[in-house]
Amino acid sequence: MNDFPYPEIQSFERLQVSDGLMINSERWRLAHEYHQHRQNVQFQSLFLPGIICGLGVAPIAAPTDMPAKFQDGRWVQIQPGIAIDLQGNFIVVPTPLDFRISTSAYDQQITTVYLVLSYVDPAKLKRSQNNEILVETFRVNEKTDLPSDNDIEICRIAIAQGILEIQKPQDVFAPVLSELNLRDRIQAKLRPQNIISLACFGGNSNLVTAVQENFYFLGQAFTSLVPSLNLVTPIAELDLQSELTLEQLLPYQLIYLHNSQVTSLNETTQRSLREYVINGGSIFIEVSIQQTKLKNLLAIQYELRSAKAQLKRNAKGQFNDSPDGLTDYANMQVELQQEIEAIAIEIQSHTNEFIADLQSYLPMESPLINFTELERKHPMRSQPFLFNNLPILIEYPLQILASGGIITVFGSLSSIWGGLPETQDLSRENLRTFQELGINVLNYATQRYTMTKAMQTNPKYVTDATTTSDQRRITSMYS
Repeated sequence: MNDFPYPEIQSFERLQVSDGLMINSERWRLAHEYHQHRQNVQFQSLFLPGIICGLGVAPIAAPTDMPAKFQDGRWVQIQPGIAIDLQGNFIVVPTPLDFRISTSAYDQQITTVYLVLSYVDPAKLKRSQNNEILVETFRVNEKTDLPSDNDIEICRIAIAQGILEIQKPQDVFAPVLSELNLRDRIQAKLRPQNIISLACFGGNSNLVTAVQENFYFLGQAFTSLVPSLNLVTPIAELDLQSELTLEQLLPYQLIYLHNSQVTSLNETTQRSLREYVINGGSIFIEVSIQQTKLKNLLAIQYELRSAKAQLKRNAKGQFNDSPDGLTDYANMQVELQQEIEAIAIEIQSHTNEFIADLQSYLPMESPLINFTELERKHPMRSQPFLFNNLPILIEYPLQILASGGIITVFGSLSSIWGGLPETQDLSRENLRTFQELGINVLNYATQRYTMTKAMQTNPKYVTDATTTSDQRRITSMYS
């Protein structure tokens, strides 16, 4: 989805009514504009723009009363329907509307045509002064660039050079050239409590594509799992070679960084990332542990913990029959625990080696804390899904450490979100578990960003103390 902005913050102004007030056209207009403005702000604050109902698009034959040069296969009919735009205006198409696509493609290039609706204020149109009733209307446009924020996309069509014959798609989920594409229509809905904007570093096109797709699939789960969150797509791409400033990073609540990219960060970007974290941003670092001893150690740790849990479950029936059964059980528990602790020390040692390589490039002033050692109420462990322990599969061992806006994941967590081919052996239950873990991570980053920004003054409202202002300081007068 898009990052649709909230309405501008400003006070409402309405007409002061008193006995004897003379009502003229200007005052009548002010009274009605107040209610219209208030309604628009309400809808813009609580809802996202999009199609409410109807507004289908169907290919039709050219109307018979059209000149011969317009008798072609470029005609579509827009069906009646209702939409709401970014400003909170309702767009109503009351009757079917025939429309001809006039755009042509050249030089063997494929051109995408966007068919959009936009609201038109009838008060700004030239009209007869004798009309007492104004009908709110709309405009239909075809564009070859992406729709603007105030446009409502109802259809798009990919066209090529030559004769155009618009058709219904054979597969509505995979339209091809000259076929109607309704996949990118946005439906109006309640505005989520938090809209998450992410970015990843470029430099490796395959990596960028994989990361964008993985987060996209994770974002799709928001609708059913956590409607209060939503993800801005597509995921933005940052130039790894550029000297990025804080202003370029601050629009994003979370920035993804692969460990293979860390050494390519220049000093300017490193300083900006440090300021970014201070200002509420979070950095999600995914460390590849393929073909490393750490991956094997994490897998062994998982097996030992599973064996200890299995031993505990079978203890009653397996050891109670023997006089020395309880002693044997206790000894086995001690041995397993000792092995687990020894493996944990090795894991910590190898993890520290990875972290030491990252520390010289990234803001890691605070010690990173293991996921299982975070407080139970920490957002990554409890919001919106509760995790007692980090889910680990033998094939995909994971370790997460976090502190102060730095989230370091050892393993391929994002690849599981995207359902890549190498994860096809995972059950749906396991996929959902790791999606829930990913949602917790994004929710943590969003909360941290929101609360940090809420404790900062906004430079936009900084004014000269000597200038006249209607703002008042509120001071506690009680001692």
